Amino acid sequence: MIHVVDHLLRLTGASRLVLTGGVALNAVGNMRLLEHFDETWFAKAQQRRARLHLWVPPVPGDPGVTIGAAWLFAHLAGAPRGAPMTHAFYCGSPPERQDIATALEADDIASTGVGDIATPDGRDAVADLMAFLVAQNGVIALYQGAAETGPRALGHRSILANPCDPEVRERLNERVKYREAIRPLAPMTTLDAAREYFDLQEGASDAEYNAYNYMVLTARSKPHAREKIPAVIHADGTGRIQIVRAQDDPLTYAYLKALGRHIGVEISVNTSFNVAGPIAQTPAQAIDTLRRSKGLDVVLLVADDGAVFAAWHAGNRDSGRFTGWLSEWKMARTGG
Repeated sequence: MIHVVDHLLRLTGASRLVLTGGVALNAVGNMRLLEHFDETWFAKAQQRRARLHLWVPPVPGDPGVTIGAAWLFAHLAGAPRGAPMTHAFYCGSPPERQDIATALEADDIASTGVGDIATPDGRDAVADLMAFLVAQNGVIALYQGAAETGPRALGHRSILANPCDPEVRERLNERVKYREAIRPLAPMTTLDAAREYFDLQEGASDAEYNAYNYMVLTARSKPHAREKIPAVIHADGTGRIQIVRAQDDPLTYAYLKALGRHIGVEISVNTSFNVAGPIAQTPAQAIDTLRRSKGLDVVLLVADDGAVFAAWHAGNRDSGRFTGWLSEWKMARTGG
């Protein structure tokens, strides 16, 4: 790959590169491209002094081909361009409240309403609840809005946990995802936290480092990161980071800001909301995923009107963790 890119850059004199196709999902490879083609390389090549600027589309693999084909057809047909897309949520519509209510009717599932994100105050309250649960080393799933396209979750179909807990990776892989203990977990982060704990490449700095929005580019962690956020630092010292923006995902961003108040860092463990199967797409699939998991404490389902419902195991499978934490959180909020 490096030799091919080297040839193209020398041939064209360009300093900007867009990667597509399945190979562009190699987040470590993308990082190493940026590291290789740095300012020194361009100077030696007697080209204009500039870094390589890299862009990987949110869906660079096969699903992105169909999206691009549909866009090109519409463009050729004279359809006007819409507003610029700033995120990768493409699949369908947010779940309706009735669909969630139907999924929650199962006898083996307990549920309750926990808030409404239709207003800023309501959103911040739900975000604070999420952060409070994670600060207790709870493992929660967030199901909101339209699903992400691509082989990863970005906050709409995500399992979230405490990045400061050194045991969370092994516990989550063993009791929640049922996969190999060595499988890494990704850091979901605000831009400020990403700058504090990771070395962001200047070649990905366009539009406030938006190349890091989609988990298609890893970054090397800074020396103090492994001690503070061990759950999301890979064995090689990197993290497959996702920077979350307030304008793109208000609830997830508010959750990260709340984490900063509860655990001292605006970073969360993020892994896709699936257990021994595909990522949950419907409320019914979200509940089925909860059933399959031993270690998932609660699923938060957000309806299209902003209502938020919590679902957890009922009967003999109820650990009491979520209901206990919910009571503690309510008492802390009211000062009781």
